[in-house]
Amino acid sequence: MPVVTDPQGVQWSVHRRLWPFPDLEDLLDNFDFFGWVIGLVLVLPLLVLWPVWFLAKLLGVRWVLVVERDHVEVERELVRGWRRSGVRSTELAAQLAQGWRSGNYAL
Repeated sequence: MPVVTDPQGVQWSVHRRLWPFPDLEDLLDNFDFFGWVIGLVLVLPLLVLWPVWFLAKLLGVRWVLVVERDHVEVERELVRGWRRSGVRSTELAAQLAQGWRSGNYAL
């Protein structure tokens, strides 16, 4: 995941979204023991579905590129293909490093 700093000193990152489901930590953080067990039972189907999702991505389903400014998501972009998404990620990082997108987002 490229992390770049624009001319104003703001840190940006661009990465592919590899896990399409809610974060496991978010699901399991606030549970006691029994809630944690129930949470695991709910999460197990997601773990079984992940390889199917990843295979679909390799067969041509679009990748989601996530652009973050200071760890806050500001943009998502869909790109078809692993290589193209890597190239586009590099292009976005170069644009951000040059300050092309610094004024486009109000947080």
